[in-house]
Amino acid sequence: MSGPLSGKTVLVTRGKEQAKAFSEKLRKAGATPIEIPLISISPSSHREEIERCVRQLPNYDWLIFTSANGVRFFFPFVKKETPLPKVVVVGKKTAAALKTYGVSPAAIPSEFVAEGMIEALKPLVKPRDRVLLVKGNLARPVLRDALINMGADVTDLIVYETLMNESGKEQLLYLLRERKLDVITFTSSSTVQSFIRMMEEEDIASLLSGCVIACIGPITKETAEKAGLAVHICPDEYTIDDMIKEMELYFAKRTMEGKINGNITI
Repeated sequence: MSGPLSGKTVLVTRGKEQAKAFSEKLRKAGATPIEIPLISISPSSHREEIERCVRQLPNYDWLIFTSANGVRFFFPFVKKETPLPKVVVVGKKTAAALKTYGVSPAAIPSEFVAEGMIEALKPLVKPRDRVLLVKGNLARPVLRDALINMGADVTDLIVYETLMNESGKEQLLYLLRERKLDVITFTSSSTVQSFIRMMEEEDIASLLSGCVIACIGPITKETAEKAGLAVHICPDEYTIDDMIKEMELYFAKRTMEGKINGNITI
């Protein structure tokens, strides 16, 4: 297959459970994915807390999910006949995960980050509304704080935990030292943070020389840039599909510039 990503080796750093779908899409685009999960995701050990919140679902006005993982780890506790409050999600992927359980969200923010959800909820959430906020252990507090400022009664419910995964460190260092990678993808701030921690003793600038950095959205990009990484690719819509499209546009542009300059080697 020929195309802008043909022959490009792309590092997939997301958790093992979600890496497969990303890798398949990259292969279809002509790239060669290499999976080194920099994070691991596991269910919360606080089952009793989750079960208690599920029993009280009819008492809530809003049920909010900040990620597809939140949906995946929460709904196995919910019985089909359980009445749900109004459901709101961040992003298309979270909405798609919700659909697998036969549930349609009352609202999907136009911007797939917490700030977009805040804007969507401002005209909807009333003072003293009860909100169940389902999330992971590393979720940013910005949404919770905004809901509290709206006057809502917020229950934080952590249903999964994201941990740093350093098992692939030696393989990652080998690939970087041997210049085997064309693109490194980061799909969350936690993948960036895990990468930086692995590279603490290394000359990151040297290892990343000539390597393209792609981030799925502005929060991940901000985390990477604060860590000193130069981000080359960040799509306007924060999905894997749009990330791959931006990668294709980036390399197509580089190829064109190389031809214009009389040098098609990129």
